[in-house]
Amino acid sequence: MAAVKRVAALFSLSCVLTTTSAIAQQQQPTAGQGPQASQAPVRVQSADELAARAAFDRGVQALEDSRFSEAQSAFEESFRRNPLPVVLFNLAFAYRGLGRNRDAIGTLERYLQDPGATEADMQQNARDEIARMRATLVHLNVRPTPAAASVLIDGRRVTMEGGVAVVDPGRRVLEVMLDGFRPHREERVFQPGERAVAEVTLAIIDDAGRLRVEPSVPSARVTIDGTFAGTGIVERPARLGMHRVVISADGYTPLERTVRVGGTGLVRVDAVLQRPRSNPWPWLGPTIGVVSAVAIGLTSWAVADALAPRLPPNPPNCWDCLD
Repeated sequence: MAAVKRVAALFSLSCVLTTTSAIAQQQQPTAGQGPQASQAPVRVQSADELAARAAFDRGVQALEDSRFSEAQSAFEESFRRNPLPVVLFNLAFAYRGLGRNRDAIGTLERYLQDPGATEADMQQNARDEIARMRATLVHLNVRPTPAAASVLIDGRRVTMEGGVAVVDPGRRVLEVMLDGFRPHREERVFQPGERAVAEVTLAIIDDAGRLRVEPSVPSARVTIDGTFAGTGIVERPARLGMHRVVISADGYTPLERTVRVGGTGLVRVDAVLQRPRSNPWPWLGPTIGVVSAVAIGLTSWAVADALAPRLPPNPPNCWDCLD
């Protein structure tokens, strides 16, 4: 734990308690007196900085006592309140103590991106730890059927690269799941640096879910996926996936819904049917039609009249001008 103690000292240097009551001031000496001492400008720590230091001290003590879970919580609190690089350094060792080597590697890489004023040998120590822990990671080749299934390790979804998941060594819970199939769950113990294979075939679930349709009209007819399912409230088993539900009743506008049934629980469809709106002015349509026809006729007559050729008017007192 020498590295931890050295880091604690660095944290102390970065969090020195100060006060603003003393302002730098040069006193002029008076007759018979020597030069007066001047005070350096100082700074007050915020409440977050004080709480961060207290959490950091708790984390260091927990880490030295191998209480890794407590150390993790304390360092995470300290970094949240005052994000100093040295906190990340110690947090990584708490993760390592919990067997979370992947998290420890990621935390040390964050520390190295901005190590602050930490010593060069600490930074080298971080690089050495990253290399050592990378060698312990397990490469698990998961081959699920169907191939679209999701893979979880200890309840956390893992990213697959070429079908290979990189996981921490030790006892792990492997889960493979996909909608419409029974989930697969098993515990496996992985050795440091192991390359393992897991072939998992999921079984199809035909009727794992339930669908309940509750129309607002008791006499409403319910159709599910094009098949008549019943009248009024209908509840039945349903296969996993998407379903088309149509609810209809005399005098009401039909209602159509598309719902998804999962692997657990009951899917309820509340169907409130509405009556079609009646036309408050039944004469409005015919009236608009008549008015439109008249308007079109008048417009056509006006256009034809405007385009018709015009004869010049006869001059006054001209009786035989057209002979």
